[in-house]
Amino acid sequence: MNTIKALRIPLLAVMCLWLSACKEDLTEINQNPNSPENVSSNYILTYSLVNSGKLVFNLGRDGSKIAAAMQYMQAGTNEGAAEKNQYAWVQDGWGGYYDILRNVQIIYDNGVRDDNKLFQGIGLTMKSMLFGLLTDLYGDIPYSEALKASTGSFFPKYDKQADVYKGILTDLKQADQLLQNLTARDVVSATSDVMYKGDAAKWRKFANSLRLRYALRLADKKAEMAALGINLETEFKEAAASAFTSKADDATIAFLGTNSDNAQPGGPLATATPNRLTKPAKPLVDKLLQLNDPRLQRWANPVLRKWDANVKTETTKSVTNLFGETYSVVYVPSVATSADTNLYVGLPVGLPITQGIVYNKGNDVAVYPNERNPYISLTHDRYRNNNDPYVAMNFMNYPEVEFILAEAALLGGFGATDPEGHYKKAVQASMDKEGALAATGFKFDTYYAQPGVNYASAANKQERILEQKWISSWFSIQSWFDWRRTGYPALKTGPVAQFGAALPIRYMYPTPNLDPKYIANYNEAVERLGNTNFIPTGQSKDHHYAKMWLVQGTSKPW
Repeated sequence: MNTIKALRIPLLAVMCLWLSACKEDLTEINQNPNSPENVSSNYILTYSLVNSGKLVFNLGRDGSKIAAAMQYMQAGTNEGAAEKNQYAWVQDGWGGYYDILRNVQIIYDNGVRDDNKLFQGIGLTMKSMLFGLLTDLYGDIPYSEALKASTGSFFPKYDKQADVYKGILTDLKQADQLLQNLTARDVVSATSDVMYKGDAAKWRKFANSLRLRYALRLADKKAEMAALGINLETEFKEAAASAFTSKADDATIAFLGTNSDNAQPGGPLATATPNRLTKPAKPLVDKLLQLNDPRLQRWANPVLRKWDANVKTETTKSVTNLFGETYSVVYVPSVATSADTNLYVGLPVGLPITQGIVYNKGNDVAVYPNERNPYISLTHDRYRNNNDPYVAMNFMNYPEVEFILAEAALLGGFGATDPEGHYKKAVQASMDKEGALAATGFKFDTYYAQPGVNYASAANKQERILEQKWISSWFSIQSWFDWRRTGYPALKTGPVAQFGAALPIRYMYPTPNLDPKYIANYNEAVERLGNTNFIPTGQSKDHHYAKMWLVQGTSKPW
């Protein structure tokens, strides 16, 4: 255990700050709270939750590769534009994931040692979520032999992805069983559990919601999973009975915003340079405008200068959005028919840098800082605050569960029914999550009745479900996995896409350790990846356009 980075005393102090104050009950079961050899699982749980939350948040936030691939945002200039706009991805490390997983394993092992079923259930749930994330990102990963360095296993094999998913679903089922059969001794400190305050019922709902996520993710691999002893329909039906039923169940951790460790990454406590490098992407902005969707005003600011054919001279106006937030906007006489005259303007996907800098600038000859083109919207100011009620670290939420139930009911074979009922609940729950139901003059039934939203009017109902799920998943990595599995929404690349007219579908493995045993395991995993036409001739199959097992043989997403 002395390899666990989490257990240093300074880190314990940081966790105390996150919780405002350490409670006495955190040390009651410690024999020696200053020894990294015997530290309460309560301390380890806080570390594991917070750092998992940061990890997931950073994967999908503004400026991330996945947010750009899913066309939530674009980079405006050469500040990361090659990676974001051209999909020039490079290797991604996974050390941080495994650091957290080692701590999660301690939580589970301590739970077994102390006969604490709640800690066991939490450990299995977090382990499943993190390993699920790793295999979703990379494909085959170290799994069955991972986390065993203390036994001399330094070069774990890369397990086949199907086996990893089997392990995940098996562990989540065990977590469900543990979490519904607790005794008075099965407790966790409410202050250390910064997500659910030691509420076992909510942890059980989270475990079952994750089961739904992975059962649907494997929809095209039912036969292969059945051969491994996993009946996806049975898994789904069992989990659906005990999954999230409201936003009160969401697996979410708030940013406190009191110091650099617990503030959101875009806030002044965490960075001296607030992010104005990235802009909301045009495909999403245009879709939200088309649907009169109030969530746009939760996620983006109006332009600072708006082209308008109804003014003769530049006129500064005070603009109040649907949530009572006021902005000063300069209305500029429009002279070009190509000008985007909307109050909210997204940056087109994959423009060359020289075009991105001046997009929608028209005949305005004024010189503006490259990242402050006033004719393009910025992401909302809330993403440059230390905390905000609508910005949190989220592992899974109620809208996702309802979208999963809707798609499963539509596809059939999962025991779910009423796809439209679940779809409508999902859309409304997403609006509620963003506080959009409180928008001035907004009526959900009117929004839902639109031909572009209504389930019954959709020619392709799976595409309709996935489009709204994509919107709901703003800055969430789950939309990338959904798109990879289904091809929906039908997102297109821009002109500067480095490897052709396709979006990336996986993370590349970390640069391999040169030890021969490591290389052998790595090469074996790479050999199992599927080649595609988007991988240049002569390059390794360890490429972000290689197909992992999950999408091999499915013709998805392209």
